Order: sequence, then C-alpha cells, then structure tokens
Amino acid sequence: MDFFNLPDKVKYLLFFMIGAPFIGLFGWVFLNVLLDKRNGGEIFLDSRRTINCEGKVQIIYRQKMNHNIQTLRTKNCKFQVEGVWENKFLVGDSISKKQGESFVEHYRSGKLIDILDYHDIAKDMK
Repeated sequence: MDFFNLPDKVKYLLFFMIGAPFIGLFGWVFLNVLLDKRNGGEIFLDSRRTINCEGKVQIIYRQKMNHNIQTLRTKNCKFQVEGVWENKFLVGDSISKKQGESFVEHYRSGKLIDILDYHDIAKDMK
C-alpha cells in the first residue's frame, strides 16, 4: 500500500499536522523536567502543600488502582497517607492538613497526639 497513493506534498503535510503536536508536547514536558532547578524533596513538598483535608477518619482503605496507597476518608475529603505514616491512624482519629502547610496534625479522642511533618520525608529525597 503506497500510503493511499497520495502525492508527496500531502504526505509531508499530514505528517507535519500529526507529528508536530506530539513533538511539541513531549518537548515541552521534557524541557520542564530538565530545566526545573528544584530537587526531588522540594518538588515533593510543593505537591504536598496544596493538600487541604480536615475531619474525622470514617474509613481507612487502600487504593488498589493507585499503587495500593493507604487512604483516609473523612466526610469532606480523601487523604493519601505516606508510607512511613501508615501504622499511625485508626478509624475515629481526626486529621488536620491545611493548604499551604507542610505538616499534618493527628488527633485521637480530641487530643493532639502527633504532628507529622513532610520535611522529615523530603530530607531523604535528592
């Protein structure tokens, strides 16, 4: 099959129309990664600062389709637990993670029992 017997100019035009957006997209993604001056820990902290979740833990489960990550479900939100913190939470506990902060307050029976800091995890990332 001779590419539907199209003239060479049409073939080049089709290739350009289909290929250029893909090349542009992948180029933009890879350039962002290569030119980002932050290290892994800073990127991790920035991503965690956007999280906002407060409330009483109603359900604890694992997201099978998301690398089996442990998740706490409150009335208003879902909070994905970092691996080193998985054994800390029970149903009925309360969590407070406000947007812009880099720590999670963990309450049990109305008393603050722990402040979990994302900086402790980020310090091991390069």
